[in-house]
Amino acid sequence: MKLSNKPADGHPGFVEVRKFLHAGQQSYPRTLDLEANPAEELRITLAPGTLVGEALRRVLARYGQRGGVGRMCGGTARRLHYHRIENTKDQNRPYDYGPPHVLEGAITFVTGAITVGQNQEGKVLLHCHSGFIDGDGAIHGGHLLLDTVEVGDDPLIIRLCLFSQGAFVVNSDEETHFSLLHPTPMES
Repeated sequence: MKLSNKPADGHPGFVEVRKFLHAGQQSYPRTLDLEANPAEELRITLAPGTLVGEALRRVLARYGQRGGVGRMCGGTARRLHYHRIENTKDQNRPYDYGPPHVLEGAITFVTGAITVGQNQEGKVLLHCHSGFIDGDGAIHGGHLLLDTVEVGDDPLIIRLCLFSQGAFVVNSDEETHFSLLHPTPMES
């Protein structure tokens, strides 16, 4: 789904919702799940100047290979890169991440949803969608590249829930032609 910034039917505060149709074989409803009890609840406070991706990987290395989800609960950044989905001219992949948008200065996080996953070789992947406000008050959002985020003047607070016996592992997806994180059973 895509949210447009155009008001729906002229009603301020509402947005038009459009459905993305991908070129691959549809798999609807897209229900993939795995029951896993939480094993660790973490509250992480990152100091000003910290590189977020690097710091999270250091913390996660203490807990072994597993998946998790998390939230940015508040804080600022000095610099970050993010992507937004754009239309392409490729019929097999009509939507893709566009070039990175770079923000610098006083950036305040409004929200952020983090998924902790891994590639086929077991390397940690950090996936994040976030909303934030720049120093001029403009609202931004999209796929945040956590490896590019430098914490600003206010500490960044992140809460993570790591799973006991499950992970999100990257696999190809027939419908979207993207590599997606799929729930996968694992030993703790």
